[in-house]
Amino acid sequence: MSAPTAITGLESVLGKVNIPETILSNVQPVQPEIKTGAADFGEVLQTAIKSINETQINADNAIAQLAAGQDIELHNVMIAVEQAGTTLQLALQVKNKITEAYQEIMRMQI
Repeated sequence: MSAPTAITGLESVLGKVNIPETILSNVQPVQPEIKTGAADFGEVLQTAIKSINETQINADNAIAQLAAGQDIELHNVMIAVEQAGTTLQLALQVKNKITEAYQEIMRMQI
């Protein structure tokens, strides 16, 4: 019994390797996920903004827990704050690049 593979010619290699048939019988070929529709720009933007907001809320909650004396490690608070800051800086840079691209398009002469 040959192993189900998506690569042709692999059967000869598998014949030389001592792989038990019980393992090979459980191998299923991987089917790549193909998206049929294009993502809506508004949805992508909304998802990104929600993600940024969640990191900011997580950082605020970590700071509040630390200030209240709850059981939270200082390094976890610092990680949450830095992650929120980095996420916000990335969003600002993306916004700046989009604005620059829009302005460049508007300067083009037809």
